[in-house]
Amino acid sequence: MRNLIGLLLIVPMISWVLKEEPYIEEIMSYAHNFLNKSQKFYFGLMAMTQVISHFLLFGVVPMMYHFIDRFLKDHKGETWENFKGTAILRGFGLSTMWVISIPSFIFAVEALEATLWKSMVLGFIFALAGTVLSVIFSYYQEQKYGMDFSFVLKQEIEKAMRNSRNQGKWNKDVAEFVFLFVSLFGTIFFVHETTGLEFLLTIPLVILVWTFLYFGFKKRLSNFVVETRYYFSVGIAKQAQQFSILVAAGLLIYALNQSNVGDYVINGMNFLTGIIPLLNILFLIPFIVILLGFIGLGPLPVIVLVTGFWRLCHFRTHLNCCISRYFWKCHFYHFVTFCYAYNYIK
Repeated sequence: MRNLIGLLLIVPMISWVLKEEPYIEEIMSYAHNFLNKSQKFYFGLMAMTQVISHFLLFGVVPMMYHFIDRFLKDHKGETWENFKGTAILRGFGLSTMWVISIPSFIFAVEALEATLWKSMVLGFIFALAGTVLSVIFSYYQEQKYGMDFSFVLKQEIEKAMRNSRNQGKWNKDVAEFVFLFVSLFGTIFFVHETTGLEFLLTIPLVILVWTFLYFGFKKRLSNFVVETRYYFSVGIAKQAQQFSILVAAGLLIYALNQSNVGDYVINGMNFLTGIIPLLNILFLIPFIVILLGFIGLGPLPVIVLVTGFWRLCHFRTHLNCCISRYFWKCHFYHFVTFCYAYNYIK
């Protein structure tokens, strides 16, 4: 839990990089041939939300909404708000299944001792399936509203292309964004493999050095100083609620481990699964996720709590009697996050 607090403190520094150049606008302009239909645009918006969440984490939702709202500034109303809002929320909900910088994902992988790259691949497959399902829903929603989004989107994309600062086939900003993405997360994997540090320590250390080097190469160290001062004076205070909820979740997990309450809960679940042959502990986990979501907890504390509870169950029960231990560790996180993301997909 201590490492998770450090991760939450450092990871938002990645967002400073996206403020320096209009990367998102240039990517949308560069991919104009792919985004010329409403379903393609919806898919691209969800995909972009998941990619940008590597850098902005939870801040990707207001940032992407602000961007797409400016992009479609002349088009308001319920239909467009539904189109924009559902794509961004669904994209963020699915990003928690495979994005390495999302604290809940990396915490669950470390806690369950799963293989990171396999967890990311499985999470990406589930996220891709959820994205396709969301596009299908959006198609029927568009038919219900009786509007032609494709015509409007094509006009707005043409305007964005005319305003782009990279008019040729080679887009410098897109190439730079790809390099930044690969260099950051490639370095994280490289440092982890060479030093053996756990990811909860590797990620913050790499982000600190990577962010400083970016501003150094751009010769904008003054901007780095300004962002640092603002973050430590104002930005951290905005995360107070998130930190306090996370600490409370950690205390609850510790209390369950130190008391007999956890035994009572697990014995009760085992009793239910014993008298109902078709019932499995995994069938009960979604109801815990739904309950925590209803009382206002976000994805991070939900995953931390459920993962901690799962570890408690894992050490005190014999779930591997029917299936290998590795299968449970590798797929449990995606099972839980899919339950949480399903609320966004709907």
